[in-house]
Amino acid sequence: MTRWSSCGLLLACMLVASTAAAQEAPGPQTYDLTLEQALALARARAPAVRAAQARIGESRGRLVGAEVLLRANPTLEVGAGPRIGPDGVSPDVEVGVGQMFELGGRRGARIDAARAAVEGASALAKDATRRTLREAAASFLRVRYADERLRIAADTEQLAGDLHRVAKARREAGETGSLDVNLTALALARAQAKVRSIEAARAQAVGDLRRVLGLTADAVVTVKGDLLDRRRELLTELLARAQGRADLRALDAAVRQADAEVRLGKAQAWPDLGLGLGYAREENADIARGTLTLTLPIFDHGQGDEATARARKEGARIERETTEAAVATEIRAAFETYQRLLAAVDHFEQHGLPQIERSETLARRSYEAGAMPLGELLSIQRELVEGRVAHAKLLFDAAMAGVELAASTGELQ
Repeated sequence: MTRWSSCGLLLACMLVASTAAAQEAPGPQTYDLTLEQALALARARAPAVRAAQARIGESRGRLVGAEVLLRANPTLEVGAGPRIGPDGVSPDVEVGVGQMFELGGRRGARIDAARAAVEGASALAKDATRRTLREAAASFLRVRYADERLRIAADTEQLAGDLHRVAKARREAGETGSLDVNLTALALARAQAKVRSIEAARAQAVGDLRRVLGLTADAVVTVKGDLLDRRRELLTELLARAQGRADLRALDAAVRQADAEVRLGKAQAWPDLGLGLGYAREENADIARGTLTLTLPIFDHGQGDEATARARKEGARIERETTEAAVATEIRAAFETYQRLLAAVDHFEQHGLPQIERSETLARRSYEAGAMPLGELLSIQRELVEGRVAHAKLLFDAAMAGVELAASTGELQ
């Protein structure tokens, strides 16, 4: 009896301990996000954004090196040894300190190139943010679209269940046969399977959103807000806004960096100047001397570096011009796509949605009254469901086109 009591006490202690540990263990984080909140989270946590921002430090490190006052360190030379002569042995000592100086403005050119590199890295980080925010917005909209489709599928499942119950009631009343019951049961099973299928698609979309935002794999994510933000802007305003796009600023910085490197290559045609002071003691005599050193840039005077920098500058200039033209084309195409999809949404909501709502009610009442065969009702219901899904797809397509337009103008950054 004592042994069983001890075992019971031990089990009770283990249960209490495990319960306390479970209560203390943190559960998965929950995020209930609007689109703006998702974008703010992407700016702060997205792995691609954080990695791009970290690369700015590399360019800043090069700038620190370029701003060092003297590129070469001082030199110290010490020599000592015995002098053996007819008068005997005497110690000889020689000490010298020297410093090389760059001429031709090389330090200034190097600093300008490093500063342009920092500006370019910062612009590239912002462009990485722009591309990440586009992906984050698209992932958000896919989850929101899945929610909308799930709502339609759930409504369809409920209608199929109601219709199945009506068919069974009519069979019991002798108004119809078992075929109607079987067909409504099949329609209900299809509606239930559709719900499960959309739930799977939503799980995939949520997983993509977690990855883009840098969330944990078990984070619970829900989204809210309208699927489509129906903003209308002028094309001229969008084209003007795109001049500040980060990738264009990065190319501007690349041109400036290459130009500074051209100047650096030219400056290598100047000699390096070395100044030094020395002290020597020979045969018991003290000797002080000054030294002047000049390099002779005869064979290598920076011609290779200058030619490489010129080619890089020309390439960056051409890329800047072609990218600017491509951006304008991209914006015009995105603007036209967005406007046409908005017009399609407006037209469907004016002429399609009201008909869906009225037809749904009329068809169901007609079947319940025995004025419509089941096959015709099921066909009508499929058409109405497809109409609702088409409306949701139009909203989603227009919203995605709006994201592309905002990304192409540089608004997402």
